[in-house]
Amino acid sequence: MKEKQYVMRSVCALAATFSFLHTPFLSAQPARGGFLETPNKSAVRTLIDASALRSFIPQRGVFRFPAPYNSDAVRLTNATDCAGNDCVNYAGYSYWRNMNNHVGKESMLIFLGLDQTRGGKGPTLFEFNKVSGELKDLGPLFPSRNHLSWATGEGWYFSATLPTTLYINDGPRIVRFDVITEEMRTVVDISDQLGSGVVLTQMHTSDNDRVHSATVRDSGNYRVLGCMAYEEDGRQYHYYPITQDFDECQVDRSGEWLVVKANLDGRDGEDNLVVNLRTGDERIIRDKDGAAGHSDMGHGYMIAADNWASDANTWKLWDFNEKSLKGKRVYYNKDWNVFAPAHVSHTNAQSGVAPSQQYACGSSINRSKGIHANEVVCFNMDGSSTSLVVAPLMTDLDAPGGDNEYARYAKGNLDITGRYFLWTSNMGGSRLDAFIVHVPGHLLTGVTDNSIGSDSYDWDSDDSGSDDSGSDDSGSDDAPASSSVHWQTTRNITVAGNRITKTSGCDGCGDAGSISEEALTADHAHMEFTVGSSWALMLAGFSQTQEIPVAEDLVLGLRLQSGMAEVRESGNYRAEIRYQDGDRFSISINAGRASYAHNGTVFYSSEYTAENRLFAGTALYNVNAAVEDVTLLVD
Repeated sequence: MKEKQYVMRSVCALAATFSFLHTPFLSAQPARGGFLETPNKSAVRTLIDASALRSFIPQRGVFRFPAPYNSDAVRLTNATDCAGNDCVNYAGYSYWRNMNNHVGKESMLIFLGLDQTRGGKGPTLFEFNKVSGELKDLGPLFPSRNHLSWATGEGWYFSATLPTTLYINDGPRIVRFDVITEEMRTVVDISDQLGSGVVLTQMHTSDNDRVHSATVRDSGNYRVLGCMAYEEDGRQYHYYPITQDFDECQVDRSGEWLVVKANLDGRDGEDNLVVNLRTGDERIIRDKDGAAGHSDMGHGYMIAADNWASDANTWKLWDFNEKSLKGKRVYYNKDWNVFAPAHVSHTNAQSGVAPSQQYACGSSINRSKGIHANEVVCFNMDGSSTSLVVAPLMTDLDAPGGDNEYARYAKGNLDITGRYFLWTSNMGGSRLDAFIVHVPGHLLTGVTDNSIGSDSYDWDSDDSGSDDSGSDDSGSDDAPASSSVHWQTTRNITVAGNRITKTSGCDGCGDAGSISEEALTADHAHMEFTVGSSWALMLAGFSQTQEIPVAEDLVLGLRLQSGMAEVRESGNYRAEIRYQDGDRFSISINAGRASYAHNGTVFYSSEYTAENRLFAGTALYNVNAAVEDVTLLVD
């Protein structure tokens, strides 16, 4: 039986539910519509006027854009959400996710700012079922007495890995807010380092949730003071007091690199300071050499607009691991009369996948007609400059909806899978509303069965590690054997019998754990352990090295904290399940499949090709964190 995907935020909350009779499009494999263009073969399309938009866009729910787009979309809001007013705030920016990590779930969560001063309820949570088409208004994130209920929501974003976690700036703090349980925890308070009188804006977080950056401002006059970065695991602060011509700073999705944007030499325009947070090495990209203006980050690289390029609307990819920082062109067109795409989103960046096998999507609004001037467009990052036209943005800069011109610019963002793009549009009318379009990314990548983008997971599948060969080897002398683990490397832990406990080191830091002496080389490896402290943060799973692991080191692993176990594969979130003290978990590899079981029941499976060798590892973050009865099963 499928487990319930999300629980009600509060037993007292009343959620409006909207059901639609349209065919549920978001479960389609692959997504429909869209078409490819190249710079030499790109057309200028006529804008769809307001009356025509009203003929096919419903008051709320799913619909399909007309030819030539033929893509599927959903309208999330309408005037009833704002007491008839124009209260929907624009999507914050292209690098802040409004949609959660919904991989393996039928529904996605979406947060939107519905301004209370204009008839809204403040930042509000919606749930959209990708299979049934049902849309639920789960209500405001905060009660009206809470000061955060008056926030616009700009600069807030969903975690890449934690499905119900929203990052929020609150004065000098970056906080994690669980949109379902309403639990709030402080990640960092910069006043601990810089004293009172400072606030944080323009936050960013690495995809593994461990490294964060933000702009530091004076709380009195809002003047920029500089850029900060914070590494949670080592509780390490970085501060760059750059005040002149400062724009912003942003940590990349790996958490290793920080880009600070400012006019560092007082010439030409905005430069980039590129910092390796692990080594402290610093390099500068000058504006004339293609320094990023509008940009977004991947894992170890950025995609940035280059206004000094010889071709119109050039976007380049900068690989920070290269010795010479020289951008590679990934998009351009032949129309100098428009700025398109103006804002590019790469919030779908994947760790361990070459940039050349990925894509980004952008949006822009222009008064002039031109190539991609008013459309959602995606492009390959392999240098081919092939673009995918997805949908019209439907905004008129001269219509009143959106209050001001800056708010009318789309600035849309992708979800973690790259299959859904969210933006706000005034449809040529008197208000902004929010939309999501289903992105046919397979037209760019050629991949139609991408596990990270799966709309649903077969929870009923039984992949417990049984032998599918049809033979019965239960009596064979070569049957796998179970054994307790011999620990090759241990740090800050005490091993007492079959129990491993963190007894020293930093409370909350990843400085304790163990790695097995046994190298698991078989295609039928198995690890089991019992949770000894459900409240503590712990990692357990298979690593390719004999070092105390961090999340990215566990090719197959579990992250456990506060009664929630999350499947993490090379640091990427896959699924989750609740647990308590004394529960037993196992991770198995069997004939190219990995499966994760809780108290003997498989709750997640994935494809996995066995490496030459793997080691069983644990990492314990909190003092007194403990695991018990760790056993291995190998051929």
